[in-house]
Amino acid sequence: MFDILKVCGQNIRQYRKKKNLTMRQLSQRLGITGAYLGYLERGQRNASLLTLAKIAEILEIPPYTLLRDPKDEFEKAIDGLLDLLIDLNDIKYITFLKEVLDAYLKLKDT
Repeated sequence: MFDILKVCGQNIRQYRKKKNLTMRQLSQRLGITGAYLGYLERGQRNASLLTLAKIAEILEIPPYTLLRDPKDEFEKAIDGLLDLLIDLNDIKYITFLKEVLDAYLKLKDT
């Protein structure tokens, strides 16, 4: 079994940095101390669901993203694609990608 606190902490740090937020900026927006955020990012404290939801909202990601732990290259690729689609935040890209995949799979089967 994986350490959910460490995984969550690593994800918080990764997405915080991706948004170019410092620990101070994120902790202020959350209304928590920088030290507590540091504990969360190192997997040394257990955040409440409300705190995780607020972190996700500030980082503009779905809350479940903070709990993901890709195991292999396939899962990492899927996570990367999911992150890209979340960043694009537009249904037309998802629809287009689905159409391309459907067309590819039809060609592959012929």
